[in-house]
Amino acid sequence: MKPLNYACRLSVLTLSLAAIFSAQAQNSIETIEVQGERQAYRGEFSYLETPEAIFEFDAQLIENTGLTDLTDVLDMSASVSRQNSLGGLWDSYAIRGFFGDENVPSGYLVNGFNAGRGFSGPRDVSGIERIEVLKGPKAALYGRGEPGGSINLVTKKATFDNASSVQLTAGNRSHRRFEADVNTVISDDVAGRFIGFYQEEDSFRDTIETQKHGLMTSLVFKQSDRSQIFYDLEYAENEIPFDRGIIAVGGNFDFMPIERFLGEPSDGPTTTSVLGHQLQWNYDLNDTWELSSAAAYRQTELDSFSSDIELLPSHQKFYFDGQTLSRQHRERHYDTDQYVVRFEVAGELETGSIKHNIIAGVDYDRFEYDRAYLVARGVPVSPTASDQDLYAINVHNPVYGQVTPGKRLPAVVRQQNQWSTGLYFQNQIELSDALQVRVGGRFDSMKQTLDDKLRDRYTEHSETRFSPQLGVVYQVADNWSVYSSYGQGYRMNLGADFKGNVFDLNETDSLEFGTKLSLLDNNLDIAVAYFDSEQKNIIVADPNPAHQGAGLSIGKASSAGYELDIAGQLPADIKVKFSYMYLDAQVEEDYVDSAIYAQIKQGDDLLNIPEHSASLQVSQEYVVSGNALTVGGGLQYVDERLGQRGEDFYLPSFVTANLFANYDINAQWSVKAQVHNAFDRKHFTNSYTQFWVQPGEPRKVLLSTSYQF
Repeated sequence: MKPLNYACRLSVLTLSLAAIFSAQAQNSIETIEVQGERQAYRGEFSYLETPEAIFEFDAQLIENTGLTDLTDVLDMSASVSRQNSLGGLWDSYAIRGFFGDENVPSGYLVNGFNAGRGFSGPRDVSGIERIEVLKGPKAALYGRGEPGGSINLVTKKATFDNASSVQLTAGNRSHRRFEADVNTVISDDVAGRFIGFYQEEDSFRDTIETQKHGLMTSLVFKQSDRSQIFYDLEYAENEIPFDRGIIAVGGNFDFMPIERFLGEPSDGPTTTSVLGHQLQWNYDLNDTWELSSAAAYRQTELDSFSSDIELLPSHQKFYFDGQTLSRQHRERHYDTDQYVVRFEVAGELETGSIKHNIIAGVDYDRFEYDRAYLVARGVPVSPTASDQDLYAINVHNPVYGQVTPGKRLPAVVRQQNQWSTGLYFQNQIELSDALQVRVGGRFDSMKQTLDDKLRDRYTEHSETRFSPQLGVVYQVADNWSVYSSYGQGYRMNLGADFKGNVFDLNETDSLEFGTKLSLLDNNLDIAVAYFDSEQKNIIVADPNPAHQGAGLSIGKASSAGYELDIAGQLPADIKVKFSYMYLDAQVEEDYVDSAIYAQIKQGDDLLNIPEHSASLQVSQEYVVSGNALTVGGGLQYVDERLGQRGEDFYLPSFVTANLFANYDINAQWSVKAQVHNAFDRKHFTNSYTQFWVQPGEPRKVLLSTSYQF
């Protein structure tokens, strides 16, 4: 971390500790009430009182844009950038330049606590009331999490009003979607909400079709005026062909059409499924103190066959003739189970003229990951090696099914379990009407076990950790505040080194300065932030030649930048949401890439991280024939990004545009139209190497009609 920022971090620490005689507790997030349900790990703080940056998307914006996948919605935050999604099989993203393990999906929060791990496929946003981008490490609140920040999904809750709707959507490339939302009052004290969807479509990629369906259920039980119980069910299944994209060797992005598929249709679709439950009980002890407890269970599965382009140069014939592509045939079976339990108390107390806002709790998280991974690999390239030996396909004229893969052999067969028990406490102290100081901390006791069934090796590792966080907020005026904060984050690395030892924790620490404004009678919120973060214990390749294929947790990276977020309503009923980020993210220590064995140097850019990115969404409402008409559009800009570690290979920058219009025909019927990538801009969203480049979707037009009753 730069000397100036390190000195500033110490000043934050000094100010916080000197100002507080009661050093207590833990990072907090702005409270958001959702049909009376209090979310986990949250305090009662206004937008201007929180020493952190939060950017959110509500259900109305998501509905207007017609986006249905979580990753597509997150594109509207400049602080989030796409990462390796393993051929489109899951959501993978970096926040403020940092990402976790690229071999597993990015984790997220559901209703405020860790319950979003596993292989459930790309998350459909049906049933989501709000998506929050919580920037910066949050270990002092949530414990284990992604290094750059957290994504929190707030689900739609049942209400005590009978209201239902159905919606049909059709679009080009045979897009078909049906969605229903039924809210019903079961009794005076019980309400239920049932949201289901079914979607299928052809991809712009040759031979590829996708299908998904799911059901979200919410039940609310009102025990009394002081007590409520909430239950949430999540069920979804996806069928997604494994697709690594195109090749663009040497940066030639016109080498092949973006439609061309280089796998095998006979591999069939990858199937993913999820079944999750959440149960929460809220009880008001009195007017100022509340008890909250919750339990969650989530099970996911992924089964896949795929034909992946060979990356090792000695096995890749394309390097020799420029047209014959050697491949591997892979088989994956991943299963996860996650259990979460939490108890929390929150409230206020006063000591003289000083007011304390306190949160304290205990939680338990168990994650079980069963992995079986098999590979059939072709022979090294030689004059006698045939296309069958290489499991090869012609790039310019692919003929599917012409060669058959060899026998798949187990490469990884193991079960890894993680346990964590945490105690957390937070106190945000109002020292005056203008000055508030937040001190937080969390103590975690963790355990990991790894049962490597191929090597007949069992490893067990335990450790404890304390994660602090500090924040200062000064309200300059009724509509203006400035803040500074320091926080830490960690996540458990999956896997083990050559000796079978579980990897050290991936750790992050971050310093942040910011200011927030509420203008136009609090209708428009503006936030500006500067952050400087460090990440260590990134998994890299073991440089010992005798340990080929093994990894070490020794990698380091840094990320610093500026953010500008604007959200709210302008005069003339114009709604706006704008996000911009400048980012300097780079490697801080030489290492060898753990997958492609490229030499990475200090100062190299991080993969798929743009220096500049921005997003703008604007809409306006009119009255036509006595009914509401909403029209709007948006732009997304992404700067060039490193597309392969250790190479001078960058994905080109791009700008895409979307348009939408919603019209209420009457009180029951409405029609909608959305156009994504309206100007049909050719672009590339992310890549892992020059052989695995993901093209963005061409223009897509959707028409919908919905009926409310």
